Amino acid sequence: MVLWTIALLTSISLLLAGVIHGWILEETRSGKLFRARQQSLSGIAVAMNPAVTPGDPLLQSKSEDGEEGYSVAIKDESGLINPNYFLSQVPDRRDQLKRLFATWRLDINQSDAAADGLYDWQSPSPFRSLHGAKQPEYEAAGFSGMPPGAPFVSPEEMEMVIGFAPVIKAKPDYRSFFTTYYNGPINVLRAPKGILTDLLGLTPAQADAWMILRAGKDGIEGTEDDIKPSDISAAAALMGVNGPQRAFILAACGVTGNVRRIESTGFSYGVKRRITVIFGGGSTESPQAGGTMLGWLEQ
Repeated sequence: MVLWTIALLTSISLLLAGVIHGWILEETRSGKLFRARQQSLSGIAVAMNPAVTPGDPLLQSKSEDGEEGYSVAIKDESGLINPNYFLSQVPDRRDQLKRLFATWRLDINQSDAAADGLYDWQSPSPFRSLHGAKQPEYEAAGFSGMPPGAPFVSPEEMEMVIGFAPVIKAKPDYRSFFTTYYNGPINVLRAPKGILTDLLGLTPAQADAWMILRAGKDGIEGTEDDIKPSDISAAAALMGVNGPQRAFILAACGVTGNVRRIESTGFSYGVKRRITVIFGGGSTESPQAGGTMLGWLEQ
């Protein structure tokens, strides 16, 4: 009995020790997450200042032991694709989206279905496109009350479109190409390499050369020495593109837009917390602007 009692007490002690250890680890991680989030918020506060530009030393901070701090990247949403802009043109520019999907190795039927599905989702018309889907098709798929017949509110909403699944499969990070915060054509002065190559048809070498040129002497985009072409024709001339590339750039792009995207990553002893904030820039393409916060995401 004594031996059994000792064994039982030992088991209970070990169990309690394990539970307590788990609590300690959880509380420790919670504390680190809190600290990491505070660091990330500090980075956001710094980057919200309009006087702070990309490359500013204030966008990087570390504690003396290097275990806590934040790192901030300032980008611009105006270089991304707004599906609402292309689909609302008269005539609409579904052909540009089909071109992008074809670059992602979708066949012609999949590209047509995805582009027509996107158009039908945001179009108030009750009539279905040739390869699209309207209310009967969505109800048959178990989605009542769709499509809304209104512009997309976020790139994530595109995943609900019938016919868009092949795009997600072919390009899981498709959301990095799209935005709904900027209402104009693609700002070719801020477009990332993926859009320059996949949508606009530049070769990787052309895209790299253009990104170096537009960043100016300091090599950092979003600073005072960036090149400032007067219009998209002047920008296309600087890009050194051929005839077909130029025609597509003139149809799809512009040289204006300012929708600041702040990505602040805070860290604390191995734990990270990222906060992404979108701010309007006060242009006609971003009427919500004037320092207005348009989006907030925590990861």
